[in-house]
Amino acid sequence: MAVSGIVLGLLASAFGSTAAGLGPARADPVVTVRNGSYEGLYLPGFEQDVFLGVPYAQDTGGPNRFRVPQSLNETWSGTRTAKAYGNACPDYHLSAEELHGMSEDCLSINIVRPAEVRSSSSSSNGHGNGSAPLLPVMLWIHGGAYQYGGSGQSAYNLTYLVRKSVEIGSPVIGASINYRKGGWGNLYSVEIQGSGNTNLALRDMRKALAWIQENIEAFGGDASSVTIWGQSAGSFAVGQLLLSYGGRADGLFHRSIQESGSATTAWCNGSDWYQPIYDNIVRQANCDSVPDTLECLRTIDYETLYPLLNSSSVPGPGFYPTVDGDVLPNYPSELLSAGRFAHVPHMYGTVSDDGTDNAPFGINTDEDLRNYLLHRTGFNFPASAVDHILELYPDDPTQGVPVDTGSERFADNGWQYKRVAAIVGDVFYHGPRRFDVQNYAPFSPTYAYRFNTRPWVSAPPNTTVIGNSSNGGGGLAPAYKGVEHFSEVPFVFANPTTLGPWPEYHKLSDQVSSQWIRFAHTGDPNGPGLPHWPRYDECADGFNLVLQTETQGGTYVEEDTYRLAGREYLTHWAKRRHV
Repeated sequence: MAVSGIVLGLLASAFGSTAAGLGPARADPVVTVRNGSYEGLYLPGFEQDVFLGVPYAQDTGGPNRFRVPQSLNETWSGTRTAKAYGNACPDYHLSAEELHGMSEDCLSINIVRPAEVRSSSSSSNGHGNGSAPLLPVMLWIHGGAYQYGGSGQSAYNLTYLVRKSVEIGSPVIGASINYRKGGWGNLYSVEIQGSGNTNLALRDMRKALAWIQENIEAFGGDASSVTIWGQSAGSFAVGQLLLSYGGRADGLFHRSIQESGSATTAWCNGSDWYQPIYDNIVRQANCDSVPDTLECLRTIDYETLYPLLNSSSVPGPGFYPTVDGDVLPNYPSELLSAGRFAHVPHMYGTVSDDGTDNAPFGINTDEDLRNYLLHRTGFNFPASAVDHILELYPDDPTQGVPVDTGSERFADNGWQYKRVAAIVGDVFYHGPRRFDVQNYAPFSPTYAYRFNTRPWVSAPPNTTVIGNSSNGGGGLAPAYKGVEHFSEVPFVFANPTTLGPWPEYHKLSDQVSSQWIRFAHTGDPNGPGLPHWPRYDECADGFNLVLQTETQGGTYVEEDTYRLAGREYLTHWAKRRHV
């Protein structure tokens, strides 16, 4: 595959002004893994080597469709190129796919390393020779509601984070993967259950982790120091990987970072939910008259099958992992309560206003809210439970979400918008986060955070952001969204192109990214020059570190008691939503 948007877009600065005056060009790196050799790209502006679109499993099309990921089964002489992101796995939401393509041949990994490891910890053929310590690995698992997204999205550019790790003297190797999403990765039915090809998205992730175990030393990485890390659905996945096979890490990972998403956030619907969906796909594909409908689906042309698996046309939440008795042996809430998860160090948090992205508009009255809770949340709440929720979350905008917005109601979104946003955020994010860390903490070092800085967003073309005419075409996210879902990601990735122009934002990013990197090194986010981050269980109600700019008062420690009664009550109902 030829060099594509990776050079022209995401990493343009690596080949641009910062590369000037660095002397003679350095050769692109070559690394030899189990199957053969790959040539990556040397980025002079970052002093990094990147290897992009490296397959970690076979093409998932044709006979491998709806099948557990198959190990690579070829070797080659010579050198293959790894200079552009691979195709994203199929989904209905064309984002990174527009830049890097989309197909069933999509199970690939990207690796970003400091260039000096080429000479210090790698020999000429790319294998470690012990001359320098191998580097910890941070494996990013992208989000997108399990229905869309890809590792090639510009927000997930790992080069700045790896550069930050070198600057603070704790270098890491950054990696990211594509995995099957939507129906391609989470289709379910009695036919799929019986075939043993369940939970393909999670199996893809474990296959990628197995590839890392076999090959990462060739890049200078330490296979015994791998942190799994994700946001939103990527965070759901991290939680589910912790629970896989009842808590078997199998040496595949050694620490976890979750950003706004629990294994109990996503539905775990069973065959009663999925069977009609599967049967409808089979019927539309003209596979309903054969003995083996699943095998028939493997023979259908991709172009024909693609619209039939469109998550946006499936009723309800879409396709998610299921309790299959294998990868997930029980509901996540049950596994967590029983301590059946990987006992590794954990870092896990939410943003203050998780919920504004999911809150419905048009909730104006108590009756509107009552109907929403009764019929549209997936919990099948009885009327008495809804009555209690309304008591726990009164129609008081000063207690709603976005927090710290006083009596403002954002009434254009609905008179009770802040009330429903608080409930939605607590039921999907803040409540599950508290439940998870309370279960994690007795077994392993656990650190919790609440990110509390409203993000900068770039302005769409031909628009003006009021009051921000001098900031390079952007401004604060809309006030009604507040510190919305995804707000922390630019700060963690230390990407100055998405942080905005304000120095205090860059300073907060320096802090946050350093804390993530320290945790990946040691299982502890504390380090020189960083604010003290206590373990969650150092007080009875739990400690969170609140991450915010100095103008807001700076980072501080809080007890995990905000909206406590509501969060705990909603968590008790998790089993009613099959989690």
